[in-house]
Amino acid sequence: MYLSMKKHLLSKSILYVALVKIISAIFEGIVRIIFNNNVKSPDMLDDMKFSLTVYSSIFQILVIAVIFFYSAKEMKHYMGLIPEEDKQEMADLQRNYLGNSLSTLNADSVGILLQLWAMIFIGAELVYDFSSIMYRKFISALIGVLSPDAGEGTFVMLYNMTHGFKYLEILTAILLGVIITGIFLNDNFLKVIATLIAVLFLFSFGLLEMKTFSFLGREIGIVWSSLVYHFTETLGLVLFSLYLQKKYKGL
Repeated sequence: MYLSMKKHLLSKSILYVALVKIISAIFEGIVRIIFNNNVKSPDMLDDMKFSLTVYSSIFQILVIAVIFFYSAKEMKHYMGLIPEEDKQEMADLQRNYLGNSLSTLNADSVGILLQLWAMIFIGAELVYDFSSIMYRKFISALIGVLSPDAGEGTFVMLYNMTHGFKYLEILTAILLGVIITGIFLNDNFLKVIATLIAVLFLFSFGLLEMKTFSFLGREIGIVWSSLVYHFTETLGLVLFSLYLQKKYKGL
């Protein structure tokens, strides 16, 4: 059977997740500015700021779980309106009589995509938390073994070269979700966009050096792999959800 083309359970859930991530990013940014201690070491080595990041991630996981729980509950409600033995007959009738008003995917396929994206967002966020903790330990240990005369440039180089590892897992999961969605929908545009973002991330991760500039009397370093990642998980997800709503009916 098919849901109404006006029901956007998947795209709505993705949009809500994107908004949660944007709000969390803004909150973290404000707190970092307010509690800036002008120390030149990375924010991850500051106990308070790192704890804030972990708590923010836990908050996101809980909210994302709630979002997809209610989307799945809503899906189950609609699916329960028709007896199991009548669903195939209902789908045939819908295809015959609704024509262009039929949703792009049947309810079962939308349900699978909901499960897929719930797994991606929650599972990848957990992997991100673990990677962040291990990465912080690595940087702390690295600073301890660096000789005093190694120079700041050596640390900046190592910091930039390894920073992309923190984002690799969750970015891969998000792009995998976009590609699988593109496969479900036979949409080559989604596949190409996800591939281009992956190439851009790998290029910025492996070849681009960190850019430093002054802002309000403080030296700010831009790690390009980090920029690609945060753009993808916030504005990128918003654009993705809006694309699904605009192009596909009932998704």
